[in-house]
Amino acid sequence: MIVEMKKLVLLGHRSDRHKLFEALHKSKMVEIASAEEYPCTERLDNTAKTEKFREKTARLDAVFAFLKEEGRTADRLVKKTRKDENPFTYDAPKKNPLAPSVVRIKYDEFMDISTRETDLLYKVDEIEEMISQQNELVARRNKLLGEIERISLYSTTETPFSAYVGTETTAAFLGYVSSVQRTAIEELRSRFDDCAVFEVYETTKVLPVAVAVTKERADELVSALQDLDFTRCTYNGALTPAQAADKAREEIAAIDEEKRELLKRALEKKSALADLRILYDYYLYEIQKYEALDTFAATERSFVMEAWYPAEQEERIAAILDGVSAAIVYEFREPREDEVVPTLIRSNKIVAPYEDVTNMYSIPNYREDIDPNPIMAFFYFLFFGIMIADAGYGILLAVGGFLLYKLKKPVPGKGRLLLIVGMGGISTVIWGILFGGWFGLTLGEGSFLASIRWFSPIDNPILMLVLCLGLGVLQIIVGMIVSAINKIRLHRVADAVCEDISWVVAIAGIGMLAAALLFVKNDGLKYAGIAFIALGLGVLVLSNGRKKKGVKGKILGAVTGIGKLYGGVNLLSDVLSYSRLFGLSLSGSVVALVVNQICTTLMDLLPSIGGLPVIGVIVSIPVFMVGHLFNIGISTLGAYVHNCRLQYIEFYGKFYTGSGHMFIPYGSVAKYTYVDMQEVTK
Repeated sequence: MIVEMKKLVLLGHRSDRHKLFEALHKSKMVEIASAEEYPCTERLDNTAKTEKFREKTARLDAVFAFLKEEGRTADRLVKKTRKDENPFTYDAPKKNPLAPSVVRIKYDEFMDISTRETDLLYKVDEIEEMISQQNELVARRNKLLGEIERISLYSTTETPFSAYVGTETTAAFLGYVSSVQRTAIEELRSRFDDCAVFEVYETTKVLPVAVAVTKERADELVSALQDLDFTRCTYNGALTPAQAADKAREEIAAIDEEKRELLKRALEKKSALADLRILYDYYLYEIQKYEALDTFAATERSFVMEAWYPAEQEERIAAILDGVSAAIVYEFREPREDEVVPTLIRSNKIVAPYEDVTNMYSIPNYREDIDPNPIMAFFYFLFFGIMIADAGYGILLAVGGFLLYKLKKPVPGKGRLLLIVGMGGISTVIWGILFGGWFGLTLGEGSFLASIRWFSPIDNPILMLVLCLGLGVLQIIVGMIVSAINKIRLHRVADAVCEDISWVVAIAGIGMLAAALLFVKNDGLKYAGIAFIALGLGVLVLSNGRKKKGVKGKILGAVTGIGKLYGGVNLLSDVLSYSRLFGLSLSGSVVALVVNQICTTLMDLLPSIGGLPVIGVIVSIPVFMVGHLFNIGISTLGAYVHNCRLQYIEFYGKFYTGSGHMFIPYGSVAKYTYVDMQEVTK
């Protein structure tokens, strides 16, 4: 449900600000809002302090990125070397993929990090120096690689570069032209045959050219070469191209050794990561604090603060404020109509994980929306299972999702996707039993599992399609009913009847008519269906002019209301969207059957031992496991994505505005840590 919110308005002495912030930080029960200004007040400006902390977080971001990349580099190097030749002598922390991404710490530990800031920033300085050294080494290495690339253009000559500087009477040039200029170079050689010596070398990239000419015609030759886009060699040392390339490679090897030593030193600094991450979140807290200060309306000695809070926490907040200072005066009030109220959703343990699905899309509007999560969670659970519809897959998903969540032990509000997968696994088991899906295997007739099977989607695809579209119609109708209830809650009864209930009545009539014509053959039901259709569409069309002024406006509105019947096309399109339930379910089943057929074929084709398909079984087991694991992965991804689409577009599109913003309590901006306030808030 959407929690009722109220506004706290507080007047305090400026000397009590930081004590107040500490108390609010511990409580995590209020979201600080911009206070109303008064003639005697002004806004505080803490931009400089905020930017100071932002710069510090940026430094730490760079440090984290550097250490992360160095860790990856070390992993790659270790994999390429024998265990007894491990170049790293320190004990690297063992990676645990199940370790929580956010670490839970105590409040005192979090706040005490500020006393160690100087020492930790000294380590940051050291790491930043390493980053600078690495950037320099990388730049030098890249420059040398570029030099080797350029030197390789002249690899076919064994003459030192210094030979191409000329003499007192001659000018010498070394460079290259495009390979397509070979004919032009030969013509140039003939043109200067009496005063120049040309050497043309063979390479795969360009056409290297060395030429010596008398100084009298040097300018003429230079001009002719420029017409051919001649690029002159910039090297003039006493080394040959091969020697120059070898020297560059030696320098690269030396740089690589420096990088390895730098890597060892960088890895030794990873022990400080835990503290640096706490420091990072402390900076985020400081940024939030000074940004909050800028929302105050302040005088020289006092300040006014406003904040949103859950109404149910009013007594606890009052007790906290009373404990801060006797000089603080405050009041609690209801939100005004012109105020934008943040939204706080509180759900039970089953529904809570599905809040993440809604929040990915948008946040419910505090005033205009009903909490969509309980209803959406039911349909999401239902659709997830039908999209996979294999009980064997469902067991693996349920066990895997819940077990990983248990082992990972995420902090509150994190890791809930695993719970969605786990609950989706339960739904998959249910539908899998009903459809007889067990890793794509055919159930033997007469077995218990076969006896409780409803039907096989592969054997009866029409029934499966009807089921999926029927569930789609059900969700759309529920969406319209929710829309009507919400409009009634907002005192828009006429809109609820004319815009939502009318369509529900018309759809119900279509259902009765279809049932009468296709199944029960009942005239009474048929005429009732027609009456419902006429009533629903009639109200929809004729009520279109209800908000118009005057009789003429209302009549004209009713006439133009015929255009609303086009909404039926949109409804049909929405219903057809639910065919993706049918498509995903069948595709997963077909892939499972194909995997099983491949395994069966392998066992038939491969030679047997003692009449038993031993080799076939040995080969088939990994094929079976990999094939089905792939199918589980792709099916789960499809179920998650397409389920979200159905909820966002087809369902939420009927009643949900999603124009709200989430309630973010002061002190809840940490990225790497979760500050445990249980003892404080008891």
